[in-house]
Amino acid sequence: MELSPSVGSLQCSRCKTPYCSPECQKEHWPEHRPHCVDIAKKLEEDEFESRFEVDIGDDAASKEMKAYARTIVQEQYSKQSAQQMSPQVSQPTNGPSQVSPGVRRDQTRSQGVRPQSSQASPGVRQSQPSPQQSSKESSVPPKASPAPSSSVPPSRVRSSPPTESQRLNSSWVAKITMKQLEVGQESQLVLVDIDDPGRIIFQFPVMEDMQALQDNDARMKEVLDRDHTSVSAPAVGEFYAGQFVDGSWYRCRVDACDLDRNVTVTYIDYGNKEMVPCSKLRKLRPEWCSLPGQAVIVALDGVGPQMDSQFWSQQAVDRVKELLPPTQMSMKMYQVTCTARDGDRTLVKVLDANGQDVGETLINSGLAAKTTPQTKTTPQTRGPQFIDIDAKELASLCEGWTVGERYLVLITEREGPHNLHAQGLQAIDMFAQFFNEVQEECSAMQMELYRPKRVGELVYGLYDNNWYRAEVLSLSGQAAKVFFIDYGNCELVPFKNLRQATSLCQKQPVFCVPCQQVGLDAGTANDKVEEIFNQLTYKDNPRELSLVYKGRKEGKAVVDFLSDQGELVSVLIPKILTPTRVMAGDIESLTFPEDGSPASCVMMSINSMASFYVYRGTDLEKVMKEVAEICAKDQSAYDPTVGEMVLGQFSEDKSWYRAKVLDVSGDEVMLLYTDFGNKEKVGKDAIRRFDPALSKYPHQSVHCKMASVTKSMETPDLLQVFASLYNQPVQIKLKGSNNTDPVEVEVVMEDGSSVNQTIVELFPDEATSAASSTNQAAASATSSAASSSGTAATSPVTTGSTSTVSRLQFQKAAVPLDGSQLQCSIIEFTSLNSFHLQIIRKGEIEALMTQLEKVGEDKTPYQPEVGDDVCAIYSLDSLWYRARVLKQLDGNSYLVYFVDFGNSENVAVSEIRKLKPEYVKLPCLAVHCRLSAPGPLSEDLNPKFGELAMGGTLSFQAVSQEDDMYSVKMFRDDGVCINDALLGTSSFSTPPPVAAASTNAGEVAKSQAAAKSEPVAAGKRKIPEFDMPMDGRKLPFLITNIFSLGSFHAHYYTEESRERFTAFLEQISVYCAGIPEPYSPAVGEEVCCQFSATEQWLRAQVLQVEGDTYDVQFVDYGNIVKVQKEEIRKLDDSFTLMPKQAIHCSLSSSIDLNSPNLIEKFEEMVRNSISFIVAVKKESDLYEVKISTEEVEDITERLRELPAGFVPRVLTVNGPREPCVFVDMDSFSSFYVQLVGPPYKEALTDLETKLETFCQTPYIPYKARDNELVLTKFAVDGKWYRARVLEVMDESVYRVLFIDFGNKDLVEGGVLREIDPTFLSVPNSGIHCKLAGLGESEPVAALQRFAELTANNLLQMEVVAVEGELHEVVLFNQDGENINEQVLQTIQQCELSTGSPSLEQNTQEAVPIKDTPQCAVTPTATEVGAGSDSAPMVQSSNIRLSDMAHVTPPREEFSVVITSIDSPDEFFCQMADQQAFASLALMMESMMLYCETEPSDPGQKYIVGDMCCAFYNCSSSDGGWYRSVVTETFPNGSYNVQYVDFGNRAILPGEQLRPMKPDFTELPILAFKSALHGVIAPQGSWSNAASEKLGQFLNQPLDACLRDRWGDTLVLQLTQKVQEEAGVREVDVGEYLVNAGVAESESNTADEAALIQQQIAALQAKLKQLNPQT
Repeated sequence: MELSPSVGSLQCSRCKTPYCSPECQKEHWPEHRPHCVDIAKKLEEDEFESRFEVDIGDDAASKEMKAYARTIVQEQYSKQSAQQMSPQVSQPTNGPSQVSPGVRRDQTRSQGVRPQSSQASPGVRQSQPSPQQSSKESSVPPKASPAPSSSVPPSRVRSSPPTESQRLNSSWVAKITMKQLEVGQESQLVLVDIDDPGRIIFQFPVMEDMQALQDNDARMKEVLDRDHTSVSAPAVGEFYAGQFVDGSWYRCRVDACDLDRNVTVTYIDYGNKEMVPCSKLRKLRPEWCSLPGQAVIVALDGVGPQMDSQFWSQQAVDRVKELLPPTQMSMKMYQVTCTARDGDRTLVKVLDANGQDVGETLINSGLAAKTTPQTKTTPQTRGPQFIDIDAKELASLCEGWTVGERYLVLITEREGPHNLHAQGLQAIDMFAQFFNEVQEECSAMQMELYRPKRVGELVYGLYDNNWYRAEVLSLSGQAAKVFFIDYGNCELVPFKNLRQATSLCQKQPVFCVPCQQVGLDAGTANDKVEEIFNQLTYKDNPRELSLVYKGRKEGKAVVDFLSDQGELVSVLIPKILTPTRVMAGDIESLTFPEDGSPASCVMMSINSMASFYVYRGTDLEKVMKEVAEICAKDQSAYDPTVGEMVLGQFSEDKSWYRAKVLDVSGDEVMLLYTDFGNKEKVGKDAIRRFDPALSKYPHQSVHCKMASVTKSMETPDLLQVFASLYNQPVQIKLKGSNNTDPVEVEVVMEDGSSVNQTIVELFPDEATSAASSTNQAAASATSSAASSSGTAATSPVTTGSTSTVSRLQFQKAAVPLDGSQLQCSIIEFTSLNSFHLQIIRKGEIEALMTQLEKVGEDKTPYQPEVGDDVCAIYSLDSLWYRARVLKQLDGNSYLVYFVDFGNSENVAVSEIRKLKPEYVKLPCLAVHCRLSAPGPLSEDLNPKFGELAMGGTLSFQAVSQEDDMYSVKMFRDDGVCINDALLGTSSFSTPPPVAAASTNAGEVAKSQAAAKSEPVAAGKRKIPEFDMPMDGRKLPFLITNIFSLGSFHAHYYTEESRERFTAFLEQISVYCAGIPEPYSPAVGEEVCCQFSATEQWLRAQVLQVEGDTYDVQFVDYGNIVKVQKEEIRKLDDSFTLMPKQAIHCSLSSSIDLNSPNLIEKFEEMVRNSISFIVAVKKESDLYEVKISTEEVEDITERLRELPAGFVPRVLTVNGPREPCVFVDMDSFSSFYVQLVGPPYKEALTDLETKLETFCQTPYIPYKARDNELVLTKFAVDGKWYRARVLEVMDESVYRVLFIDFGNKDLVEGGVLREIDPTFLSVPNSGIHCKLAGLGESEPVAALQRFAELTANNLLQMEVVAVEGELHEVVLFNQDGENINEQVLQTIQQCELSTGSPSLEQNTQEAVPIKDTPQCAVTPTATEVGAGSDSAPMVQSSNIRLSDMAHVTPPREEFSVVITSIDSPDEFFCQMADQQAFASLALMMESMMLYCETEPSDPGQKYIVGDMCCAFYNCSSSDGGWYRSVVTETFPNGSYNVQYVDFGNRAILPGEQLRPMKPDFTELPILAFKSALHGVIAPQGSWSNAASEKLGQFLNQPLDACLRDRWGDTLVLQLTQKVQEEAGVREVDVGEYLVNAGVAESESNTADEAALIQQQIAALQAKLKQLNPQT
């Protein structure tokens, strides 16, 4: 209507709406009436402008919010039109209502049509990439997945035409015509994909064009993979080649550009959109532009979204996808008729497979509204349609919200809990598209500025270089204050940055909703409330939040936000404001067993014998972690009360601990740290409020007193020694009640001695006190204490004066006789029958020597008695050591024995000092030993002993003890028992002497028993067991054979052991290859046996004999198999020296050791990873162990925490018939149905409802393993379902089975989330079936008949047998007809017509292999080049490594490139020979053709040393084939191979190997093993940092000089020429590593070693002079 100049003079009496005349008002009344009251209420509110009184400009937090909001929009926009769709399961009309996840069929490539799946074609491969790392990329064509999320705010997307200078810089502009439909044209088209009814992508089924497109794509990849010239300034609307995520190049059109060099493109041959960086664009060549664009993008004519919405509902999208499944694979076609053109859009009518109009179907089903048909055949005039409206006339997003529902939002502006602005993220896809349209609209306007007409007007405003909708708040001379309605912020914007609103503004509601938090009254909304609210809603770190919509009030949405834990903020804030005080008595106290059984504890804070604390808990690490997290967030001091629990900061380490308040005096607080027992006075600034969540952990320490020990027994010396028990492990027995404070207890040392009893025995009469007896008691009480694990605390009791000087004694060496092993070094050697070992206690001997440095401060000599323990000076180095007086030589000198080193020396009295208590805490470290043997050992064995004990770490195991001498077994770090090695090479020197008649009978019996326990030299030798240390040490193993959690085997595995064992197995293979005759062993005998899966010879023990069949156990792996006599050879004695490399293990019986679910989880945890094992105890040959991995700290605890696992549904045999629907089929013997009976349907519906709610929460994509249950999103309906991972394709693609439906699909890793245990209680609804009574025959006609009988029908299923989860069933249709019989009749008809049993009859019956060794990792073999060419090898028909020629340097100086690095002592090089590189590239082209066309042979086997062609998946999407050698074989059919021309390794399945052809052996092997000259590893082993530093020279030209050879390893001095301003500088690689601190110079180390040897020789000479009898 046209307003008169007097507009506003007439108004509605209630709401003041202006009218030009009474007639106008009367005419408008029916429309105005529903809104009149609401408008009137708005007039009662404050002036509109006052609601937005915001300071001009944003603070940092506001800017961050808006930037984050724009980032979300950008990410969503980049994802539009990029969802992958899959074929859908057809559901019967009378079946369940839910849509099952889709079924992805075998994706074979149709001629000329690119599959829209996750498996792209290989394309053209690179000719010569060096395989350095095994990495995989998703091979996905353009439509498969969205581009990676960009961090660029969405507001920066703009679509502007290129400048003229940009166009002139290009010599040629690509022009490509697009295939189009003519109005009235009726066509048969192939459907590629559907975004919604308004965007459907077809292709013409022209085979010539499809083939040309395929060839075009291949040529572009071949050329552009080598072309690194990107497009610097792409122009909107022009055509380029764009690189998709699969690495291939496709023709595309640029739709929009942004300022961060990202462009939005449409792939013109496939129709999908994507955002890519400019660096992934290349110019098209003319020959690539002749083929028209193949994608035809259309919209359904005559239909539109419901209820005047601008967007299609998900139901409408799902329905059109059901009606029109993609046909790109099947090449089926749809009838498409072009009805009109609307600008760039082509409007069509499409008929589905039943000939029904898809648009009419949508209208009839209520999913679409009917629109006026478009009849124009020419494009409409385009351009901005300006409007003049107020911003308040736009609809708000929250008008579609439902009270009580949850919504995901992002707060963009806040002035407190009562004034917020939040964007609704449920409409983020719409917002992203709308945002881009606004940028295009404003960029197209031809105006320099716009002056708004009034306050309240809707305009476009420029902010941060992007255009947004805005409301004018006020006007000034040259600018307007505007409110950006989609973000909630206010800005002062010049008129030149404003544009008039257009009709586009009305397309979408206002996305930003003004909100207020419910439940916070104005009186309570103080600074503290606002601070808590900001923390709960992440003001400083903007993120998505959930809220519950409560309604509208005063123009704002009343909401209640949710915390991360799902608590309502309106409930949570009052809880925080009124904290609960936790008293110390509210927390549980730990107790001791009431039956008096001992409890393992650690002595902590010791005040006296009547008051000390012991650590009893197990949760200390968890407590400390949570306390640290709480105090990191809470910076407010706290004013506590007496008896209250607080968090206190300990003054010494500034860490926070739980504490009880003992006293408050002014600003000081006395605390008792309840987890340790010590007290401290701190200021209130070191106090924090106690979080009630910490109450779940009991106090970790217990307050104790010594039972039966009275106050008078606490002499100062005794207290001083008792205080030295700090941090010592002890056993505590309850002697009183757990309810007293302190608890009366008995303290028992690790050797079983009672400290209480020892003290009481010294005081039969408390009136008599002998100081010397007291000191002896103190020494006895602590003589067997284990060494302190930390620095002992200073005794809290002050030592008083006594009448007699006390004598302290050393603790005896802590040598267990329970089979445990201790690390050691040889320090004093006389013979094998008498030598000293020093126990290695890391760090403690150094700490002791530091303490002993202070002995010299005491200038008072000490006159000892024989047997006294003292400190004495050793003459060679003039240092103080701990010693024991053996003999008094004269009045001024003594013979002393140094208890930590085992040697003796004469010492003057002036060089002796009295002991102090701190010197006796560490037990003696020297142990007097003899090598355990049936009799004395000959001195002839000394050299052999020296060879065996040289280098590496040694350990010993005490077998028996006589007086102060231990009979020991000694071991190397590789597990070799030195005793066994010596006994296998020589006899004893003399037999043991015959005992005289007067010899003690007990000693004779002990000697006989010891002799029986030792191995004898004569007779058949046995393979020694692997001696697992029982001292708590962790050793690395591979779990190889799992029968149950109570019986599995572990294979010892370190780099050193692997190399030794590989060489050892190679020796066995060579030995067995030279013995043609098989061997017939007896039960229990150890033999060599060939493992059939890998043809590797292994050590085994015979368990059972049945004719020529033997049950054997491979002793180095633990698996049991059946073998034939021909596979057995006699074991040579030389192969018994190495101990068994496998141990028999069990986890703790505290868990169900036979639970299938726990066994499955255990296998997942230890699969393909190193496990670290600690032996807890041993019974017979079975170790009870604790296991950890890099990911799991304690596997037993993790298994104990697991909930009841998922139990697959198994139906009752011959039970009632179950209603079901057919879902998916592989064959008659493997298909899936879904149970749809009422109980199953209700349970599944309830489960899906819970899943939908659960999956609305944010999540981190989950990296799943094979056979693991997960939650994943189905691409067709966007819903979450339970699924089992069938195969991990690579890091980003998984093949899964939807367990409640039965269909399989490929999903991306981004839509996998870890399943919550609560979703495991419902069994699966998808049932795995096979048809009963059909046999093996499966003619094609029968399969088709079965599909017809089951499709879209409700079935009845009867189970006749079950094997595992596979149900053998008989199916019936709704009429009760037997489907099995009908299928069988079809099979019989096919057999009669063809004269053969089956169209797909197998020519050979498959026999399952049941006796394959069940080990995860099989025996390793030698590294490349380790075999001997002259020795007989295992027979193999394959080309061997020994048949190959190797490149050798032609001279001592040459050029190389490093291709692979293990360490500076082992890396691989190639000669820098361009001719050799060219020959290799040419050979690899031939190899590629051969390997891609040669199918994998499942029967092909390889053994160690075989040459083969092996696949390597390099950085491109396609990978390549390379010459390789097999270095290790695995029972599962996979192989460890080394790429011989580069040196790196990979583990591959057998299907990725091909036999080597003789043609590929003509070129010598290019890589050779090398070591760096002049450097050695610091501390004996190379670090990762050293390899990384050397890696800086990878693939760079280097000058090499051959310095030495170590076998097949070339020792090279490497230098690199570096061009600098001053000229060329040479960098020595070895010196570079030394200067970087990751290597040591070999020359310096040699000098140091020589000096040490000289010092040792001088020391030994002096010792012999001083002590000739030794």
